[in-house]
Amino acid sequence: MDSLQAQATRLHIGHRKQFFFDNLIVEAVQNLTRRMHSPQKVKEAPLIQKDQPWERVTYFTPSSWQVIRDPADDVFKCWYEDWQIHPESWPGTPGSMTDPIHYPSRYLFARSDDGIQWEKPQLDIYQEEGRRTNVVLGDREFRGDFGSVHCGYVFRDLFAEDDEERFKILFNHRTPERRTTAQGYYNRYAASPDGIHWKPWGQEPRFGSYGPHLGDAAAIFLDLDERNYILNTRHRFMGNSWIDPSNPVFKHFSWPYYPGQPWRNNKRRIFQARSADLLNWSEPQPIVVPDDELDNVDDGFYAMTQYDLGGMWVGFLDVFHDVDNTMDVQLVYSRDGRTFERLQPGRPWLATGEPGSWDQFMVNVYGGPVAVDDELYIYHGGAKNHHDWWVVGVKEKLDVPEARDMDRVSYCLGLARMKIDRFVSLSANAVRPGILVTKPFYAEGGKLLINARCNRGGSVQVAAASGDGQVISGFEKDNCVPFAGDSVAHQITWKSKEEVPEGWLKLHFYLEDADLYTFQVGE
Repeated sequence: MDSLQAQATRLHIGHRKQFFFDNLIVEAVQNLTRRMHSPQKVKEAPLIQKDQPWERVTYFTPSSWQVIRDPADDVFKCWYEDWQIHPESWPGTPGSMTDPIHYPSRYLFARSDDGIQWEKPQLDIYQEEGRRTNVVLGDREFRGDFGSVHCGYVFRDLFAEDDEERFKILFNHRTPERRTTAQGYYNRYAASPDGIHWKPWGQEPRFGSYGPHLGDAAAIFLDLDERNYILNTRHRFMGNSWIDPSNPVFKHFSWPYYPGQPWRNNKRRIFQARSADLLNWSEPQPIVVPDDELDNVDDGFYAMTQYDLGGMWVGFLDVFHDVDNTMDVQLVYSRDGRTFERLQPGRPWLATGEPGSWDQFMVNVYGGPVAVDDELYIYHGGAKNHHDWWVVGVKEKLDVPEARDMDRVSYCLGLARMKIDRFVSLSANAVRPGILVTKPFYAEGGKLLINARCNRGGSVQVAAASGDGQVISGFEKDNCVPFAGDSVAHQITWKSKEEVPEGWLKLHFYLEDADLYTFQVGE
């Protein structure tokens, strides 16, 4: 947590929204609880799934898909990996899933006008067996400018000076001569004006002592305040810690783990690097690491994307449960984009689906939410198969049906929705009213906007006090016009006052059977 000095500077809030992930703005609460709020999944069939003859395994897993709403044409655009597995070689022959690195990957494109109904345009970029396809990057024979395109992350580069480079993708590149070794992967970029037509961009990036090599999960975000790029990734040698040779070990996909011995930490975890030019990156440092006291002995952090809320970052942490071979999404948060805290560790923010559903064993989020009116569209990958049982099942002689039946392997894209910025709230129930008193903060004056929801019969009222806690004349609770609805930006007013003054303020929120998600002074 920040030092007191750093906290004091952050209490000059300006017009920034104030969230309740932590207690930075909170001086006192009574009869209030902090609640985490999950989005509601759209219950219909997935939005995008394998349905074209050239698709093999539409790999909607972390670091293999993204959705962006392009402001240039207001079109929702999706890029997703297609792992070119050949069922006719299943299982056990050279190049089969007992040796998965032999298979190439490509990137495919889909579009939507409303974010719900999607189409896969048949383009002239890549043809297969005389058919036009929606393939935009990569080749099943490792040929061309891009070879095999694996674990790509598409992002909109707001710092790009050339419109031909509005979109960029960082991906693991593999060529025919390097196709059979892990060292065959190295990272490179491509750029595009529209997300469809791509050209190689820049030199090979360097990731500190990693050189041009990253692990198979990487995502890039923009820090608009510092005007640099953020990379969340894995360490190339993340799993290569020393293993005690005197201990018994199974030759399995999973590694032995040593609790309480950080020098042997080989669990999956999140590293971060920064760059001003996308080519020269700082040495990646761990930022989110499993905790032996909070997390299960087999839990690892597979990947993480982060979303800028303006003065606050929320992170979507894809958590892998090794033994059950499942994945869900938990929340983390940060005030600087570097130092993250867990929100209710161990509790999924986005859970797997019901038995028999298309996402019953795995869900993941790998990109930022998309704002649509007063909602956030949370796109999520999902699978009806387990993480790796189908990949190494034959090799490890696992008694699971998906190890020998490709029809049981299905990764798809789904959608969940939530009202904007409603990740966490301070909440009162119907039994007792609650009070939130903020710390003194310096505001620039203006409208007081709240994001709040009241149950039937519930309400929110506010009193405004000076920095020393004295309620300001005209801003008393009894003069406040009660709010009893559901709004992401409701303006609080008093009988004779519509805006709070500039200066040091304390706010007293009175909640009855209501959730308060954010407040903001001015716009």
